[in-house]
Order: sequence, then C-alpha cells, then structure tokens
Amino acid sequence: MKNHLNKGLLIFSTYLLLAVETFAQTPKYVGYRGGFDIGSQGVKMSVIGFYFQNNKLRYKLVYDRQETVGLVKGMETNGGKLRPADIQEAIAFVQEMMEDAKSVYKLTNKDFVIYASSGINIASNIADLDALAQKNLAMRVNINMPAKAEATYGARAGLAREDFDSAILVDVGGGNTKGGILQKYVGADGRERYTFKSYNIEYGARRLSERVLKRTSNFDAYAKDLKGMVEDSIAPLIRSSLNDNPEIRSATRNIVYTTGGASYQFITWLVPEKVQEEILEFKYDDLLNFYNMLQTPDGWAEFETRKFDNIKDAKLKELMIRDHDKATKKVYNRDACLAGISLILQAVKEIGNPERKTFYFTRDAYWINTTVYDLYKGDFQLK
Repeated sequence: MKNHLNKGLLIFSTYLLLAVETFAQTPKYVGYRGGFDIGSQGVKMSVIGFYFQNNKLRYKLVYDRQETVGLVKGMETNGGKLRPADIQEAIAFVQEMMEDAKSVYKLTNKDFVIYASSGINIASNIADLDALAQKNLAMRVNINMPAKAEATYGARAGLAREDFDSAILVDVGGGNTKGGILQKYVGADGRERYTFKSYNIEYGARRLSERVLKRTSNFDAYAKDLKGMVEDSIAPLIRSSLNDNPEIRSATRNIVYTTGGASYQFITWLVPEKVQEEILEFKYDDLLNFYNMLQTPDGWAEFETRKFDNIKDAKLKELMIRDHDKATKKVYNRDACLAGISLILQAVKEIGNPERKTFYFTRDAYWINTTVYDLYKGDFQLK
C-alpha cells in the first residue's frame, strides 16, 4: 500500500535527491499556536506552524516537549484523586514550557490551549487542576475532553487518507485504551464525510501497571498477574466496547494503525534508524517479539543501553540517540511498557484476525496537534 520506494524510480536517484531537497524545504509559516496535553504521562506541549500550500491552510509540528509527572500513579494510590503535589508540578511545567515557547515563537497566552486528557479527567478532583491554572496562569484547563474526541482527532492526524476506509486505530495511552474507525457517510448536502466509530476502556499502560504492581513483589509475579488480568478482566471490557460498534470488526478493515507511548517504544526498538519516518510498517510477529523480549531477564536493559556507534551519518546518529533516550527514559519503564504492549495485543486480538492484517505505527496521531489546528485555523487567511 505504501511502497515509498518504487523500484523503477531508483534509476533516477539523482533526480530524486534534488526533488526531495526541494520538497523538504521548511514551509513559509504565517504564524504559530500551541497546545498542552496534561495526561497520564505528564505534561506534553506541541507548537504547530501554520502555512499555505496550493491556497490551502496546512500545519506542521515545529516543536514539542514532554515532562513526566506521576498523575496516574497518584490517582491509583490516592483513591482516584489527583495528588495536590502532582497538580502543582503539572501547572508549574505548563508555565515553564509556555514561557520558553512564547519567547521563541513570539506568542502570548491566548495563543495556547490547555487540555486535561481523558486519561486523567476522570479524577474526582480534576477541577482543582483548572482552578490552579486560573490562579497561576489566568488560563482555563479544558477538563471535559472525552476519549472519543481524542481518538477522533488522533485518527484524523495519524491515518493516511487513502486508508480511511480500511484502517482501524489502536491507541494505548497511559490512562486508557481507545480507537476505532473513520466511517464514510453522505451528508445532507450530498457530500461524502466521515464519522468516527469508537471503542474505549479506562485502562491504559500506566494505570494497568500501577494496578497490578500493588499486589506483586517482583517482575516475574508482575508479568504473570498482568497476563491474567488482561485475559480475564480487560479482554471482556474491550469486547463489550467493540460490540457497541461492530463495524470495527468488519473484514474490510484489514489495516491496523498503532500509536501511543508503548507503540513508540516498540518502533524505536524495532527500527531506530527510521526515526524521521512518520508512518512505519511492521509485522504482527514483530510486536510479539517485543512482548517476549520485555519478559527476558536482560531484554529491557539491553534496549536501554543500546549504542549506535556503527551509524556514520552524524545527523542521523544524533536523532537516533535523542529518540532512543526519549523512548527509554521519558515514556514508560519496563513494567508500564509491558502493560501497554499487552493492551495492544489484546485489542487487536479482540478486533480479530491479527495475523491477516497489515500493521503500521504512526507518529503523528497526536490529538492535541489537530485540536490546535481546528481551534486556531480561523486566525489565518490567505492574502
């Protein structure tokens, strides 16, 4: 489906290099806007640049940053409530990151939006997060983002347009597992449009791992209990949610796009040299191999300490090292990564026939980017 290198074009390699150089030029941005996702992994910020191409407004991620805050861990140990210290740390990071971006991209507070993701907005005291943001930043936090809306934005951002009619999104975050399909319909004006058919459970990589860790004392016991909980408790929840939209299981849906922290760690382990590619194909067996690797005594340690001394391209090597450092230190530890991969595997198993499906990882299925675009696109008009 996505044969990025056509064999016939290899003859014209010199021409291609020149073409790539031309098309890879930085767009001429007409402005920038930013968004914050306060979620299960902490605080993430995206700054996107707006530009016009062929008279159409488009956007591109120009800067992102992530800082870890133990929000979900706090909820698991604090009766479903966010801990005050975690709320304070999250808002402090928002303030620090926003001030940095404001100075570089010449923005003001009104050019940013702040969301509490669906992974944490189920906390009974989520309003305290909004209250502190109003006090310290004079800004509101949107604390009502539903998982379906996140998944819809993620699908729009991450699925290749030509795959809309055949793809399923599997998005395992830190606080929940969600996804679905874009389904075509004809609007009242006669035009074809897409609606999102979704599934969702309130268990993600970090929430599931924290729940299992409460009752285990070592990794072997953790892995065994995790497997049992996924098969006995999580699987029926996924199945029930899928039953609400049986179209997701249609045989015509033969492509699976995965995204989320654990998927990112997996793809960094599998093909670290492809750090610059947005959509990457992999096999179902690759996912199983990563799952098995995580349970070996030395697998995670070898992943953490991987070196790239054989990479001759200095720029590529720098990108690979930075990406690897983020994947092994800024996302999940071994426990949470195993929980995330377990959820992916169970989700695709419940969807059905994983051995017959084509799998892709998408880097760009990040809902906050599309949300920022939708909120601020009216600020820019073609002159």
